[in-house]
Amino acid sequence: MRIFISADMEGATGVVQWEQVDKPERDYAFGRRMQIHDVKAVIDGALSAGADEIIVNDSHDYMINIPADELSFDSRVRLLSGASKKLSMVEGLKGADAAFFVAYHAKAGTERAILDHTMNSSSIFSVVLNGREVGETGLNAAVCAVEKVPVALVTGDAAVCSEARGLLGDGLVTACVKVAHSRTAADCMLPENSGRILREAAALAVERARTGTASIMEIGDGTFDLRITFQNSSQCDSAERIPGTERVDGRTIRVIGGDMTAMIRWVLTLS
Repeated sequence: MRIFISADMEGATGVVQWEQVDKPERDYAFGRRMQIHDVKAVIDGALSAGADEIIVNDSHDYMINIPADELSFDSRVRLLSGASKKLSMVEGLKGADAAFFVAYHAKAGTERAILDHTMNSSSIFSVVLNGREVGETGLNAAVCAVEKVPVALVTGDAAVCSEARGLLGDGLVTACVKVAHSRTAADCMLPENSGRILREAAALAVERARTGTASIMEIGDGTFDLRITFQNSSQCDSAERIPGTERVDGRTIRVIGGDMTAMIRWVLTLS
Protein backbone atom coordinates (compact mmCIF):
# COMPACT_ATOMS: atom_id res chain seq x y z
CA MET A 1 0.00 0.00 0.00
CA ARG A 2 1.37 3.38 -1.08
CA ILE A 3 0.62 6.35 1.19
CA PHE A 4 1.05 9.94 0.04
CA ILE A 5 1.64 12.53 2.79
CA SER A 6 1.19 16.24 2.13
CA ALA A 7 2.97 17.94 5.03
CA ASP A 8 2.16 21.54 5.93
CA MET A 9 3.35 23.28 9.11
CA GLU A 10 0.72 25.61 10.59
CA GLY A 11 -1.25 22.66 11.97
CA ALA A 12 1.70 21.00 13.68
CA THR A 13 1.84 20.27 17.39
CA GLY A 14 2.47 23.42 19.44
CA VAL A 15 2.59 25.85 16.50
CA VAL A 16 0.52 29.00 17.08
CA GLN A 17 2.35 32.02 15.60
CA TRP A 18 3.56 33.14 12.16
CA GLU A 19 7.08 33.48 13.59
CA GLN A 20 7.14 29.70 14.03
CA VAL A 21 6.39 28.90 10.38
CA ASP A 22 8.35 31.57 8.47
CA LYS A 23 11.90 30.58 7.55
CA PRO A 24 13.62 33.92 8.30
CA GLU A 25 12.07 34.24 11.78
CA ARG A 26 13.83 33.29 15.01
CA ASP A 27 11.22 30.72 16.11
CA TYR A 28 11.09 28.88 12.77
CA ALA A 29 13.36 26.14 14.14
CA PHE A 30 10.63 25.18 16.61
CA GLY A 31 7.93 25.01 13.94
CA ARG A 32 10.17 22.94 11.71
CA ARG A 33 10.93 20.56 14.58
CA MET A 34 7.24 20.11 15.32
CA GLN A 35 6.36 19.54 11.66
CA ILE A 36 8.99 16.79 11.53
CA HIS A 37 7.69 15.36 14.82
CA ASP A 38 4.14 15.07 13.47
CA VAL A 39 5.20 13.66 10.10
CA LYS A 40 7.41 11.01 11.73
CA ALA A 41 4.61 9.99 14.10
CA VAL A 42 2.23 9.56 11.16
CA ILE A 43 4.85 7.58 9.23
CA ASP A 44 5.37 5.30 12.23
CA GLY A 45 1.65 4.66 12.49
CA ALA A 46 1.24 4.00 8.78
CA LEU A 47 4.18 1.59 8.63
CA SER A 48 2.96 -0.27 11.71
CA ALA A 49 -0.38 -0.80 9.95
CA GLY A 50 1.22 -2.31 6.86
CA ALA A 51 2.06 0.57 4.49
CA ASP A 52 4.61 -0.62 1.93
CA GLU A 53 5.69 2.77 0.58
CA ILE A 54 5.34 6.34 1.83
CA ILE A 55 6.09 9.49 -0.13
CA VAL A 56 6.22 12.73 1.87
CA ASN A 57 5.67 15.96 -0.05
CA ASP A 58 7.11 18.89 1.92
CA SER A 59 4.23 21.29 1.29
CA HIS A 60 4.95 24.37 3.39
CA ASP A 61 6.20 27.69 2.01
CA TYR A 62 9.66 27.13 0.46
CA MET A 63 9.02 23.37 0.70
CA ILE A 64 12.50 22.67 2.09
CA ASN A 65 11.53 22.34 5.75
CA ILE A 66 12.09 18.60 6.22
CA PRO A 67 15.73 17.49 5.88
CA ALA A 68 16.06 14.14 4.09
CA ASP A 69 18.18 12.70 6.90
CA GLU A 70 15.26 13.11 9.32
CA LEU A 71 13.35 10.47 7.33
CA SER A 72 16.23 8.09 6.68
CA PHE A 73 15.13 5.67 9.41
CA ASP A 74 13.19 3.47 6.95
CA SER A 75 13.91 2.62 3.32
CA ARG A 76 10.18 2.57 2.51
CA VAL A 77 10.00 6.36 2.94
CA ARG A 78 10.81 8.94 0.24
CA LEU A 79 10.83 12.74 0.38
CA LEU A 80 9.62 15.13 -2.32
CA SER A 81 11.40 18.37 -1.45
CA GLY A 82 11.64 21.83 -2.97
CA ALA A 83 9.62 24.21 -5.14
CA SER A 84 8.24 24.90 -7.67
CA LYS A 85 5.87 21.97 -8.11
CA LYS A 86 3.12 22.04 -10.71
CA LEU A 87 0.55 20.63 -8.26
CA SER A 88 2.16 22.21 -5.21
CA MET A 89 0.90 20.47 -2.06
CA VAL A 90 -0.34 17.38 -3.93
CA GLU A 91 2.61 16.88 -6.26
CA GLY A 92 3.50 13.18 -6.25
CA LEU A 93 -0.04 12.05 -5.47
CA LYS A 94 -0.62 9.97 -8.61
CA GLY A 95 -0.72 6.23 -7.99
CA ALA A 96 -1.20 6.45 -4.22
CA ASP A 97 -3.69 4.25 -2.40
CA ALA A 98 -4.48 6.98 0.13
CA ALA A 99 -3.55 10.58 0.93
CA PHE A 100 -2.77 11.98 4.37
CA PHE A 101 -2.88 15.76 4.98
CA VAL A 102 -0.59 16.39 7.96
CA ALA A 103 -0.25 19.62 9.99
CA TYR A 104 -2.93 21.38 7.92
CA HIS A 105 -4.77 24.60 8.80
CA ALA A 106 -8.32 25.89 8.28
CA LYS A 107 -9.46 28.01 5.35
CA ALA A 108 -9.27 31.81 5.38
CA GLY A 109 -11.83 33.48 7.63
CA THR A 110 -12.42 30.55 9.98
CA GLU A 111 -13.19 31.53 13.56
CA ARG A 112 -10.82 30.23 16.25
CA ALA A 113 -8.43 28.59 13.81
CA ILE A 114 -4.66 28.76 14.10
CA LEU A 115 -3.12 30.83 11.29
CA ASP A 116 -6.15 30.38 9.02
CA HIS A 117 -5.56 31.29 5.38
CA THR A 118 -5.98 29.89 1.88
CA MET A 119 -2.77 29.57 -0.14
CA ASN A 120 -1.62 33.18 0.30
CA SER A 121 -2.85 35.23 3.25
CA SER A 122 -1.72 38.53 1.69
CA SER A 123 -3.66 38.11 -1.54
CA ILE A 124 -6.56 35.65 -1.21
CA PHE A 125 -9.70 36.46 0.78
CA SER A 126 -11.64 33.33 -0.26
CA VAL A 127 -11.81 30.53 -2.82
CA VAL A 128 -15.13 29.06 -3.96
CA LEU A 129 -15.19 25.81 -5.95
CA ASN A 130 -18.52 24.80 -7.52
CA GLY A 131 -20.40 27.01 -5.11
CA ARG A 132 -18.63 25.79 -1.95
CA GLU A 133 -16.03 27.85 -0.12
CA VAL A 134 -12.88 25.78 0.30
CA GLY A 135 -9.41 26.10 1.70
CA GLU A 136 -6.28 24.12 1.01
CA THR A 137 -7.89 20.97 2.39
CA GLY A 138 -10.82 21.21 -0.03
CA LEU A 139 -8.73 22.16 -3.06
CA ASN A 140 -6.25 19.36 -2.48
CA ALA A 141 -9.00 16.84 -1.69
CA ALA A 142 -10.66 17.73 -5.01
CA VAL A 143 -7.44 16.92 -6.87
CA CYS A 144 -7.28 13.64 -4.94
CA ALA A 145 -10.87 12.91 -6.01
CA VAL A 146 -10.02 13.38 -9.68
CA GLU A 147 -7.16 10.91 -9.23
CA LYS A 148 -9.53 8.56 -7.33
CA VAL A 149 -7.29 8.69 -4.25
CA PRO A 150 -9.17 8.76 -0.93
CA VAL A 151 -8.13 11.27 1.72
CA ALA A 152 -7.85 8.99 4.72
CA LEU A 153 -6.31 11.31 7.35
CA VAL A 154 -6.23 15.02 8.20
CA THR A 155 -4.26 16.35 11.19
CA GLY A 156 -4.10 19.83 12.68
CA ASP A 157 -6.23 21.97 14.97
CA ALA A 158 -9.88 21.38 15.83
CA ALA A 159 -11.03 23.85 13.17
CA VAL A 160 -9.35 22.13 10.21
CA CYS A 161 -10.46 18.72 11.47
CA SER A 162 -14.07 19.96 11.52
CA GLU A 163 -13.68 21.55 8.08
CA ALA A 164 -12.26 18.31 6.66
CA ARG A 165 -15.05 16.16 8.11
CA GLY A 166 -17.58 18.48 6.48
CA LEU A 167 -15.93 17.90 3.11
CA LEU A 168 -15.12 14.21 3.40
CA GLY A 169 -17.62 12.65 5.79
CA ASP A 170 -17.41 9.73 8.18
CA GLY A 171 -14.76 7.77 6.29
CA LEU A 172 -12.14 10.36 7.20
CA VAL A 173 -9.86 9.92 10.22
CA THR A 174 -8.83 13.17 11.93
CA ALA A 175 -6.22 13.84 14.59
CA CYS A 176 -6.64 17.09 16.55
CA VAL A 177 -3.42 18.26 18.23
CA LYS A 178 -4.64 21.67 19.46
CA VAL A 179 -7.76 23.76 20.02
CA ALA A 180 -7.50 27.43 19.04
CA HIS A 181 -8.59 30.23 21.37
CA SER A 182 -7.84 32.79 18.65
CA ARG A 183 -5.89 32.95 15.39
CA THR A 184 -2.59 32.95 17.28
CA ALA A 185 -3.28 31.12 20.56
CA ALA A 186 -4.26 27.53 21.28
CA ASP A 187 -4.56 24.85 23.94
CA CYS A 188 -1.87 22.48 22.64
CA MET A 189 -1.11 18.83 23.29
CA LEU A 190 2.45 18.15 24.35
CA PRO A 191 4.51 16.30 21.74
CA GLU A 192 4.62 12.98 23.61
CA ASN A 193 0.81 12.94 23.74
CA SER A 194 0.19 14.19 20.20
CA GLY A 195 2.68 11.65 18.87
CA ARG A 196 0.62 8.80 20.28
CA ILE A 197 -2.63 10.27 18.88
CA LEU A 198 -1.06 10.75 15.45
CA ARG A 199 0.37 7.22 15.31
CA GLU A 200 -2.97 5.69 16.24
CA ALA A 201 -4.86 7.86 13.73
CA ALA A 202 -2.45 7.00 10.91
CA ALA A 203 -2.78 3.27 11.60
CA LEU A 204 -6.58 3.54 11.53
CA ALA A 205 -6.44 5.56 8.31
CA VAL A 206 -4.33 2.87 6.61
CA GLU A 207 -6.88 0.26 7.68
CA ARG A 208 -9.75 2.30 6.24
CA ALA A 209 -7.87 2.74 2.99
CA ARG A 210 -7.20 -1.00 2.84
CA THR A 211 -10.87 -1.86 3.40
CA GLY A 212 -12.16 0.77 0.96
CA THR A 213 -13.96 2.83 3.61
CA ALA A 214 -11.77 5.97 3.40
CA SER A 215 -13.39 9.07 1.93
CA ILE A 216 -13.26 10.57 -1.54
CA MET A 217 -14.61 14.12 -1.82
CA GLU A 218 -17.76 14.59 -3.89
CA ILE A 219 -16.85 16.89 -6.81
CA GLY A 220 -19.86 16.64 -9.12
CA ASP A 221 -19.84 15.99 -12.86
CA GLY A 222 -16.31 17.15 -13.64
CA THR A 223 -17.09 20.76 -14.60
CA PHE A 224 -15.32 23.18 -12.28
CA ASP A 225 -16.37 26.75 -11.49
CA LEU A 226 -13.56 28.44 -9.57
CA ARG A 227 -13.98 31.89 -8.02
CA ILE A 228 -11.15 33.65 -6.23
CA THR A 229 -11.86 36.75 -4.18
CA PHE A 230 -8.77 38.85 -3.48
CA GLN A 231 -7.98 41.01 -0.48
CA ASN A 232 -8.25 44.19 -2.56
CA SER A 233 -9.34 45.36 -6.00
CA SER A 234 -5.83 46.15 -7.28
CA GLN A 235 -4.93 42.47 -6.96
CA CYS A 236 -8.03 41.66 -9.01
CA ASP A 237 -6.95 44.28 -11.57
CA SER A 238 -3.73 42.29 -12.08
CA ALA A 239 -5.50 38.92 -12.21
CA GLU A 240 -7.97 40.20 -14.80
CA ARG A 241 -5.13 40.72 -17.30
CA ILE A 242 -4.48 36.96 -17.49
CA PRO A 243 -6.24 35.39 -20.51
CA GLY A 244 -8.92 32.89 -19.51
CA THR A 245 -10.15 34.79 -16.47
CA GLU A 246 -13.50 36.54 -16.09
CA ARG A 247 -13.99 39.39 -13.64
CA VAL A 248 -17.13 38.97 -11.53
CA ASP A 249 -16.88 42.06 -9.32
CA GLY A 250 -14.34 44.41 -7.78
CA ARG A 251 -12.37 41.68 -6.04
CA THR A 252 -13.46 38.38 -7.64
CA ILE A 253 -12.13 36.45 -10.64
CA ARG A 254 -13.88 33.43 -12.18
CA VAL A 255 -12.33 30.56 -14.14
CA ILE A 256 -14.30 27.70 -15.71
CA GLY A 257 -12.76 24.37 -16.73
CA GLY A 258 -13.05 20.61 -16.85
CA ASP A 259 -9.73 19.72 -15.22
CA MET A 260 -9.22 19.98 -11.46
CA THR A 261 -5.46 19.85 -11.80
CA ALA A 262 -5.77 22.95 -13.98
CA MET A 263 -7.95 24.57 -11.31
CA ILE A 264 -5.30 24.10 -8.64
CA ARG A 265 -2.74 25.61 -11.03
CA TRP A 266 -5.05 28.59 -11.55
CA VAL A 267 -5.17 29.16 -7.79
CA LEU A 268 -1.40 28.94 -7.51
CA THR A 269 -0.88 31.31 -10.43
CA LEU A 270 -3.47 33.86 -9.40
CA SER A 271 -2.38 33.92 -5.76
